[in-house]
Amino acid sequence: MMNKSKFTKDIGWKLLSLIIAIGLWFTVINTENPLETRTYTAAIQLQNKESLFERGYVVVNNDELTSTRVTVRLRGQRLALDTLSKSNTRVQAIVDLENVIYSYDGNPVSVPVSIVIPSVVNNSFEILSKSLQSVTVDIQPYVNQDFEVEPVVEYTQEGSSNTGELINAVASPGTVTVYGAKSIVGKIASVKATVKTDNVSDDLVITAPPVAYDENGVPINDVTFSVSEVSIKISLDDMKNVNINEHVQGTPASGYSISGIYTAPDNIDVAGDESALRSIRSIELPEIDISGASNNIIREFKLEDYLPDGVRVVGSSNSTGYVTVTIIMEKDIQKTITIPTDNISDNGTTPEGMIAQIESGNIVFSVSGTQSDVNDISADDVKAYVDLSGYSEGTYENVPVQIVLPDGVMLVSDEPVYVSVTLS
Repeated sequence: MMNKSKFTKDIGWKLLSLIIAIGLWFTVINTENPLETRTYTAAIQLQNKESLFERGYVVVNNDELTSTRVTVRLRGQRLALDTLSKSNTRVQAIVDLENVIYSYDGNPVSVPVSIVIPSVVNNSFEILSKSLQSVTVDIQPYVNQDFEVEPVVEYTQEGSSNTGELINAVASPGTVTVYGAKSIVGKIASVKATVKTDNVSDDLVITAPPVAYDENGVPINDVTFSVSEVSIKISLDDMKNVNINEHVQGTPASGYSISGIYTAPDNIDVAGDESALRSIRSIELPEIDISGASNNIIREFKLEDYLPDGVRVVGSSNSTGYVTVTIIMEKDIQKTITIPTDNISDNGTTPEGMIAQIESGNIVFSVSGTQSDVNDISADDVKAYVDLSGYSEGTYENVPVQIVLPDGVMLVSDEPVYVSVTLS
């Protein structure tokens, strides 16, 4: 009872003192550590570009975006803002590409800019404003195209400097595949491999990187090649170019198909004595299992593991020592095709001495395949004809139409399409 009475004695004054102390504490905090507003600048960071590439697309304006800076105004307590300013981890401006969808009309897409404040700052901040709410991302399909390599030799001979094609110079491989965004690859007019030497002679092998040029001779960047180096050779009898063949096994996930298989490089130069080179015609890579696959598959192989004894790869080991196989998977889609019966031919099967007339109208059917194959197909890409051999004079209501489709595209239904034909 005595202890309780000491606690409850003058309880009102004690509570008042506690309230005053708390008020003084808040006053000191707001005086010494008040709320302030500060401005921070952050360069845009692109996240999940790999996810975009797995779907077969790349960002064309990558350099423009990563050089763009976003100004952010934050409000928080002074001490927390001081800690944020001194932190090694800065305020970040993130553009996430994981769920970005390509616009099939080719126009750039708008992607929001997210502000991330480092977790090392143990305080809450209010984002008052940011200079950019979103950015425009130019997304293009990742495509490839083959180009012949033009060898160019820059040489010094007899004290004079000469530049031009060496008549007997041969590039190996003679053709390379260029990979990149569709709009960039479309600008390529030529691919050249240029080397410099002080001595041009027989049995000379020089390597050089391939470079793409536009129609004005300006180098084109932001593309990659199936090989990083090209061999320029003169009468090199102990070198042989062989193809690299990839193999797949299994079936993709339901509703998916292979839209392309790309091997980089797809051929290489090998060297060795005459008997050793006769023993090799191509390099056969092991089978790649695509069972149940719905995303792109990338596999790398060490070339020397698949070469016979006495044969070696020509070129620097870091550029030609490995081969990469990329298998592009795409989701199947369907499309309806309409063909006027005027475009249906008899394929030269009308019996001699007769005239065939197909009833005017349209035939309609559905096709399926990968997006890259089906999106570009039109009625002009389809051949339709009727086989009239064995028919005699008269009108036939249900003559089946034979439909020939481009590679990679198939009819959705097995049911034939019929037209009415009159033979007279």
